[in-house]
This record gives sequence, C-alpha cells and structure tokens, in this order.
Amino acid sequence: MDRLTSLFEQLSLPEIERLLRRTVFSGIGVGVVALGISALVSHPLVGLGVCLGLGLGLVNIRLITRSVARVNASQPAKPVRVLASRTLSRLTMTTLVVLGLMFASVQLGLGTAGGIALFYFVLLLNLVRSLLKTNASGAMP
Repeated sequence: MDRLTSLFEQLSLPEIERLLRRTVFSGIGVGVVALGISALVSHPLVGLGVCLGLGLGLVNIRLITRSVARVNASQPAKPVRVLASRTLSRLTMTTLVVLGLMFASVQLGLGTAGGIALFYFVLLLNLVRSLLKTNASGAMP
C-alpha cells in the first residue's frame, strides 16, 4: 500500500484528475469495442458484462477517492484500519454483484469480471503513461 501511495505522491492533483479522466474515456472506448466485437461473435451478453464491469471499476475508484477524502477530513486514530475495512466492504459488494450476475447468466458474469479487470488494466496503463511523462519532463527528483 505504501508503494502505491508513493506512486501517486509523484503526481500532482491536476495530473491525477487527468489520469482518471483518461481512464474513464479509455474505458468507454473499450466498452464500445467490446460491445461491437461481442455482437459480431453472437455473444452480446459478454459485451454488456464488460460494460458493467467497466462501470463497477469506475464506481469503485470514485468510492475510493470519496473514502480517502472522508478519512482525511475526520482524522481517525487508525486511518489505515478504516480504509482497509471500507476496501473490504467494496470488494465484498463487487464480488457479490459478479457472482449474482454469474448465476443469472454465465456470459454476463464472466464479461463483468473481465470488464473489471480491463478497467484496472486501463488505469494501470494510464498511470504508467503519466509517470513516464512526469519523469521525462524532469518534474521528479
């Protein structure tokens, strides 16, 4: 967790905002492509699931930023414990949603799980891009 924090500390708040905006727009593009490809191969529920997974990833990121802001504002005695419990709650809810969709339709559930994975892969690519850009501009020590 400390390594991830140190990665984000290398970026300014406007750069983090741009990173998240790029991730959202990239996710929309991935969703459109997934819908198109899945429709072409006669599995539209997989494409719909990918779009749902991308949406779940986006909601999770928004909940993370809101949770961190609330913890910073309230200054609890053990902030890591509070953040960890909230993370566990979000992970549990996401898992229950994916399992529920899996029971409703295997294609939809697998697409949703794949969409979540794709969202975080796109986020990772955008993070690496931002770090390389920051490093190339000489803003980092």
